[in-house]
Amino acid sequence: MTQFTISPPPHRRSKVSVKNLMYGRIMALLIVGIASFTLFGAPAIVNILAAIIGAVGIEFVIQTAFKQKLTIADGNAIYLGLLLALICPPTLPAWMVFIGGAFAVGVGKHAFGGMGSYMFHPSLAAWVFLSLAWTQDMLPGSVPIASGFSDLLYENGAGFLTDVSPILIILTGLVLIAMKFIEWRIPLSYILTTVVLGLVLGDPLSYIIQGTFLLGVFFIATETATTPVTKNGRIIYGILCGVLTVLYGYFSGNYVWGTLYAILLSNAAAPFIEVKTLPKPLGGVVNE
Repeated sequence: MTQFTISPPPHRRSKVSVKNLMYGRIMALLIVGIASFTLFGAPAIVNILAAIIGAVGIEFVIQTAFKQKLTIADGNAIYLGLLLALICPPTLPAWMVFIGGAFAVGVGKHAFGGMGSYMFHPSLAAWVFLSLAWTQDMLPGSVPIASGFSDLLYENGAGFLTDVSPILIILTGLVLIAMKFIEWRIPLSYILTTVVLGLVLGDPLSYIIQGTFLLGVFFIATETATTPVTKNGRIIYGILCGVLTVLYGYFSGNYVWGTLYAILLSNAAAPFIEVKTLPKPLGGVVNE
């Protein structure tokens, strides 16, 4: 009798390994990090390093304490720390970012069983933790407005590190899609839904299409473990992210926070969407 090993997602279906995927995303985000340094200076680099050290450090402590195989080399902890730093304001004290990085990996990742087992994106969960614990410190000093093409290239009024250059996130995201490191259905359905609803409600796209929104579209919303595995499910998931982003952004006037909270809520709905969009087996029905 043939035995099958069942493990948490993501499941490898191609030559793209977890390590290649993580370091591909890290290289893409480092480009954004370098751009943020040109605007915010040393605080940008300090916070990025603090978040990465917190994330990598807690992973080392947990895996050493529980005598687990060290997986730091796969780049996942580095990626989660880097991503968290980019959705934080540069004025946030480095020790807070360090705690956030440790929370992302220690609680958001390992408390749920490790990579592939978590329900919510670890970096997003850490951002919510920081926002609730130190609300005033997490407020950006300014709100970016893409009033012209030059603001998409380089936004002098950036609030979070990632807001400094929306066009860089678009370009790196498209490259990762071409390399099959990111699945295209979620970003496409997410962007289209947000833009259409924003136009219908009369909100200027200059308030919507910002770096944080695009980072959410290409990097946070496409996290493999927190999204449906079915093709139709990914489209529905992207639409849900877009609807929630516009609802939160329209009524609160803050599309930056709207993006992050929308993806968090969509993470919670992802398992339900996946179950409801599973293809029917030949000659049978999907279990309800």
